[in-house]
Amino acid sequence: MKKIFLILALVLNVFALKLDEIESLMQKNIDQSLKILQNTKGDKKEAAKEIFKLFDHIIDYKLMAKLSLSKYYNNLSKEEQEKFTQAFEENLKKSFTDKLNLYKDQVLKVKYGEEKNKNRYFLTSSMIIDGEEKNVIFKFYNQNNDWLIYDVDVLGISIIQTYRSQFSDILENNDFNALMKKIKDINID
Repeated sequence: MKKIFLILALVLNVFALKLDEIESLMQKNIDQSLKILQNTKGDKKEAAKEIFKLFDHIIDYKLMAKLSLSKYYNNLSKEEQEKFTQAFEENLKKSFTDKLNLYKDQVLKVKYGEEKNKNRYFLTSSMIIDGEEKNVIFKFYNQNNDWLIYDVDVLGISIIQTYRSQFSDILENNDFNALMKKIKDINID
């Protein structure tokens, strides 16, 4: 039995992203994503699927969903939380896929990482858009020595804060079912 736990621990640890691996893994995944986009002529949905395969294991969609609902999340039943998390992930991926049409051979390069505290790490990358350098900041948190993305600032705007604002507006005067109906139409610009 001890051998099984040891093997399981080793296998799970292989998939854990360590702090000192973040920059190199992210640059590798970004470079692969750009190659996918350059080699995919028009089929952005297929490109997006391939890109998500590179990043899904380091994105904590459940935490992102929880943070985007803020105080409302804990008021949901477990079933509603699961439904919302799934809908949130689908919406986030749909929004990303829709925005792939804006891609015009830009290059995203990792600039530097900064450990904000022992549980937070921000990775700053940059992209040249219309001759200007724009930053994209990937925000990681430490979950049992596995670093996961919980938010992304795109051009100075937090994805989570944007969703939180939209969801809060919806839930101020509506219930969970209304949110679920509207989430399918929400896209972050």
